Amino acid sequence: MYDTINMYYQFEDNPIPNTNDVFRYCTNISCTDKKNSSYMQGDLKNMRVTFNEGSISIKGSLPKYYFGNNCETLSKSNTKEALENISSDLSIDINKAKVTRIDFSTNIITQYKPIIYFDYMGSHSNFTRCPNQSSLYYNQRSKKLLFYDKIQEAKNKGMNIPIQYNGQNLFRYELVLKRDVARFLKYNNLLAQDLNTEHLFNKLVHLWYAYYKSIDKISKTIKIMPENIKTPKDVKDALYRAMIRSNPLVVSKLLSELKAKKVFEHKEYYSRLKSSIRKIQKEEIVENDLMDELNKKIEGVYFELM
Repeated sequence: MYDTINMYYQFEDNPIPNTNDVFRYCTNISCTDKKNSSYMQGDLKNMRVTFNEGSISIKGSLPKYYFGNNCETLSKSNTKEALENISSDLSIDINKAKVTRIDFSTNIITQYKPIIYFDYMGSHSNFTRCPNQSSLYYNQRSKKLLFYDKIQEAKNKGMNIPIQYNGQNLFRYELVLKRDVARFLKYNNLLAQDLNTEHLFNKLVHLWYAYYKSIDKISKTIKIMPENIKTPKDVKDALYRAMIRSNPLVVSKLLSELKAKKVFEHKEYYSRLKSSIRKIQKEEIVENDLMDELNKKIEGVYFELM
């Protein structure tokens, strides 16, 4: 479930390592000297490593470092091994590094492409809903909820897609904690070693699930299923019924306007139209099969991990 992690190994609290040892397995090494600061940078696989006068920062996706991609999800045991490997590669005890960002996520195989589900995910009381062309974000100052098509993202970035996901629809849901992470999670000091604990992992799973549950889910007024859509006329009828259900005030004003302008020659047409509209408005709105599917699958992930 852990993805991008930002860590700071601070010299105030830990031994200062030799730069040659730190960058031994890094590529793209560079040195920068400025008037007020100087630092070295390099890439440990996908992890960006920066060595300055006060600390070493290590930023990047743990699963991409461990698996070579972040389509696969790290287990708790994989997380421990990934951190041990980083310690070995950088010649430092990464467990003592402070954690300042956590992306907590997983992929869910869905029946349809992820973008199909986004329109039925409504507002959240604590976040600003920000729809994009191929993704849906919920933003807050210190955290974000991200929903997007993982396969499409991998293709856009030229990433290798694991063979087990070929032909699948991968719905990605990420909880991003990007500011005041330790305080939010009620830690005096949040260290990399805490990523290995049941306590932190379970707390993040609870948050991940609770934030999704708190998103308003929008009922569907049209159910696009083979058994009720056969012809173009069926589509028109479904759209007409959906408009009547979802806009009762607009429909009422329209009826009043029609009558005021004496549009119909025969008065009984108004009562007949009003009666048919009332009948449609009393019909039960169909359940949302897309949200039912997604809710069950995200709940399944939650109960599997707890």
